Amino acid sequence: MSVNIYDNANEMAKVLTQTEQYQAWESAFNAVQDDATSKDLFKKFQTIQMTVQQMMQAQKTPTSEQEKEWDETAKEVQADEKIKNLMSAEQVLNTLLGEVNDIVTKPVSESYAAAHKA
Repeated sequence: MSVNIYDNANEMAKVLTQTEQYQAWESAFNAVQDDATSKDLFKKFQTIQMTVQQMMQAQKTPTSEQEKEWDETAKEVQADEKIKNLMSAEQVLNTLLGEVNDIVTKPVSESYAAAHKA
């Protein structure tokens, strides 16, 4: 029997968009995108996140100016209700996606667990 797992994955992607968690995230995301100030601040924050990740991977230390800029941006983000709502909705959505991932990968996890017991 031949199975196309990608068909199931594509169907799951469609179903995901119908969940309460996705719809709340999408609403929060659109609110940020519709507000020029929030949108620009969120882009700046994402750029900083990528820079921090790259620096960590390269084992580089940020300059004091970078740290100051990042702290100021973090304060601005924490004060922006639209971005805070987006981050909260994203966290809830990520929890759902993690649960789905656990279900999908359950056969692999069970195999490793069984091998560990042997």
